[in-house]
Amino acid sequence: MHNPTGYGQPAPGPARPRVGAGVLTGVTLWRLFVAACGFIGFGAAAATMNDPWPGLSQQASLLAGVVYLGLALYPLFTGGRAHEPSSPWLRGAMTVLLMLVSVTFLAIMAGDLDDTWSLFEHLVTPLVVFIDWAAVGRNQAAVRWWHPLTWVVFPAAYLVYFVAADPGLYGSFLDPEDSDFAGTVVGFLAAVVAAGYLLYGIAKLKTAIARANAGPTRQFPPPGTWQQQPQPQQLPPPPGRRP
Repeated sequence: MHNPTGYGQPAPGPARPRVGAGVLTGVTLWRLFVAACGFIGFGAAAATMNDPWPGLSQQASLLAGVVYLGLALYPLFTGGRAHEPSSPWLRGAMTVLLMLVSVTFLAIMAGDLDDTWSLFEHLVTPLVVFIDWAAVGRNQAAVRWWHPLTWVVFPAAYLVYFVAADPGLYGSFLDPEDSDFAGTVVGFLAAVVAAGYLLYGIAKLKTAIARANAGPTRQFPPPGTWQQQPQPQQLPPPPGRRP
């Protein structure tokens, strides 16, 4: 039954507070810097290579530029009330992808950083994306246990493209006709999942430290549930005296 007076109905929740101007400005400038790193790496590769599009390093760098430019502009779509989406899924997927690119190129392929494109694509951009996850963003507190299992989507999509297009990159290191190709793919995907759970652990540790530094918070019952304090009992009048 509708209550036209509204009496007894719960009060509407408060509007989502705006992010502080300092936080909003700082995070926006930082993510513009991350996006610039991604675009610089891809732009330098495009200026040097005849066809930069098939390489995972170039695709990941361009994608990082687009994603972090979108994150930098995100407050425009929320009226300044939030500086990032509530879910950290996209940031986690990007961090895992850039970690894969960096570790594979530097540790497994023994690549060098002599060229500008290589320096940005394999060191600078992966590093700043990792810093964004570990120290800058806040929504990673909402990371779910199953997120790392789904962060393989970008590397897996590239593998599908790599097998279908056969761009002839990486030599025998990643050759679909090699008998060890399937084992190499499984190993890479397992490493991506392991890296994802490393990021999961970092996010949970960061959240625990933040809560410990904040200290205990006093809990108050919601309005309308407070119990009325008992009234003091009135003593009877003395004998022989009228009340």
